[in-house]
Amino acid sequence: MDLEESRDLFWLATILYGIGLVSGLALVSKSSKLVSSTAPLLIIIAGFLTQTQALALRGQLVKGCPLGNGMERIQFILWSLVLGYLIIRVLFRLNLLGSFSAGLASFGGIASLIFPSFDTPYWEQKGYDGIFSNHWVELHASVAIFSYGIFALLATVSVMYLIQRKALQKKRTGELAPFLPSIQQLETAGSRLLLVGSVFLTCSIVIGSLDWTRSPDSLSASKVGLTIALWLAYCSLWYLHFRQKLFGQKFAKVSIGLFVVAILSLGVVRSSSTPSAQDGDPTQTNDAN
Repeated sequence: MDLEESRDLFWLATILYGIGLVSGLALVSKSSKLVSSTAPLLIIIAGFLTQTQALALRGQLVKGCPLGNGMERIQFILWSLVLGYLIIRVLFRLNLLGSFSAGLASFGGIASLIFPSFDTPYWEQKGYDGIFSNHWVELHASVAIFSYGIFALLATVSVMYLIQRKALQKKRTGELAPFLPSIQQLETAGSRLLLVGSVFLTCSIVIGSLDWTRSPDSLSASKVGLTIALWLAYCSLWYLHFRQKLFGQKFAKVSIGLFVVAILSLGVVRSSSTPSAQDGDPTQTNDAN
């Protein structure tokens, strides 16, 4: 393993997240005496630092925030997910959120790394001079993808909510339910994450508009349409939840569904800008939202 190679570090981070998941679940099983209570957190932090270094190395290679292909965008979303968890843990503790977040980061990392087509070497194109045409576009893309990481954390909390709710309905706690946060804690956390994610997505659109108004021809209608539609969907979800018109199980399911749509939209948006990039204009790789 080459610690100066970003892909190797991404794999190492993925493995560490997987170990963090296993060690976290071991704490709630019969093997709890074999695992220190702080071990899962320390392993997740090690994975996060490793992933941070991998993103930094890839950023140096591509001359900007690494958001130019599917693997990079997924890794950035997963990094944002774990960062969000670490911040939340400082503010208030939600049992097993670290394990669930590490699990998503591990499986998501594997999915992004096993398919070679997800990591096309776009920086090797002739005439390549950086992934973004200007810093406004770079800031827009990075803030947008960071918001997706927050929405990933919201989806994780929603899954935990559904597991806890199902256990309460069937009156069978199982192995996980007794260690999960209460229904009220999970819904409160979900509401806060939705607000934070929506604020970041709004900021990304505002930042992006500063560049879009100067060069409207640089963007496809599909990119703008999908971005606005996703923003409206999350803002509508927050409003309905705030007004107590959508909550509980339905809120959790919609949160998960919207995150899936957000991830799928990355591929649609990217494909709409691919032909321009293939024609040799490296600045067309800007549409990393």
